[in-house]
Amino acid sequence: MVEGRCNCASIKVTLPELPKESVICYCANCRRGGGTFGSIVFPMTKDDAKISDAKGTLKSYTDNDTTTGNTIIRQFCSDCGSPVASLTTDGKGTMYLKGGLFDQIPKATYKSFEQNEPSWVKIG
Repeated sequence: MVEGRCNCASIKVTLPELPKESVICYCANCRRGGGTFGSIVFPMTKDDAKISDAKGTLKSYTDNDTTTGNTIIRQFCSDCGSPVASLTTDGKGTMYLKGGLFDQIPKATYKSFEQNEPSWVKIG
């Protein structure tokens, strides 16, 4: 088992094991939502992770203004502001868990919206 948490530890996330790979998303929504050049995420289904929210601080924002036109539910901690996950609304149950919640992050094996990657970013 591996555990991650938001910055204030109000929200804890438990996975059976750390994913073998991660994805870096460079879409404008992930950049703005995380306040940085991109977002490191672990793609999975909602059933793959246990999100504990004992203090009731997990809040959601429905993002209808995405590059792809797909609606995304963006979850975050309302106490510290840490992004937690992005959920699709297409019925497949896909969740993009934020890699920054965990102490260790596996190497990124895929870049989403790579055309938006800043030229100064060197990963690898």
